[in-house]
Amino acid sequence: MCAILFLISHVGEETMKKKAGIVAIGIVLLLVACSGSITSELYIRDLLDLAASPDQVFYTQGTVSVESFGSDSNEDLKEMITTWFRDAQNFRETTIDFSTYLVADIKIPVAYADNEQVKKEQDLLSIIVRKDKPNELDFGIRLDKNVFAKIQEHVRDMFYQDLSISDWTFSIDLKNDTRNAQSMTLQTIYANDEPLLYPKTITVKERETVKLSFPDILRDYSYLYGDVFFGTLAL
Repeated sequence: MCAILFLISHVGEETMKKKAGIVAIGIVLLLVACSGSITSELYIRDLLDLAASPDQVFYTQGTVSVESFGSDSNEDLKEMITTWFRDAQNFRETTIDFSTYLVADIKIPVAYADNEQVKKEQDLLSIIVRKDKPNELDFGIRLDKNVFAKIQEHVRDMFYQDLSISDWTFSIDLKNDTRNAQSMTLQTIYANDEPLLYPKTITVKERETVKLSFPDILRDYSYLYGDVFFGTLAL
């Protein structure tokens, strides 16, 4: 639960015959920020197709998980997720570390960073690319803080809870769906739980998946400033 109610009571014992018992009751309401996560799939073939067709926009599969406000609020929470996340469906509940989360499948855009359609649609998370060199394609993410601010306001008005980007995690399952091994350089990210601070070139085998998890600094930078690139695919 995002809101935890602690009832603390103390009953004083009779200390003198002339005094009645003293009862002190303290009620403390502790509000904690509700956590969430977004996991996205990213297919290397989509990146290769974007390199050849810069005007394209692809929509890949993603999953959003939002900490539940309680079973009585789940219908309102579903409505919120449907409003703020693209094509939300297949809702279900899961338990993580004794907390209940409402989970839904969503769609996440994959496009060039300067694509006007993606800018206009304003998704919370977009996967973006750029091509500065003929034989390389940079890829990264964009977190839209304006969209998150609207979600924050909605949660505050509907559920009286706080929503902070620092309590959210983001990750990408990078899948090689081509028939060849692919070379790429990664930095400032976790790749299969390995922290990569400096650029490191790896080879992703055919049908292999690399789990890319965003460190706090990458998430926070994207939230504050927009586009951040952490990978380069060799073309």
